[in-house]
Amino acid sequence: MKEQMNLKKCQTCGTKAHDFENEEIMDCIPPKNILKFGEYIIDKDYRNALYELYPVYTVEEIVGSYLGHNPYFVDQDTWLEEQK
Repeated sequence: MKEQMNLKKCQTCGTKAHDFENEEIMDCIPPKNILKFGEYIIDKDYRNALYELYPVYTVEEIVGSYLGHNPYFVDQDTWLEEQK
């Protein structure tokens, strides 16, 4: 997996692809399938819903939304509760 990652480039900054789970890359836009950002694991359905409205969100904006710091999209726990 790490070898594959080294062959790809970040679509945002043009450097080698980032390991969003282990690196603190706050200003880049991660691929939609990335769900783990450091200590934060984002629900796949929540991530998809956020992506549908805001596909160019950076890691900082995604994690901020997850934590409830986004006035335009609810935090993950609230969103999951609303889906029941």
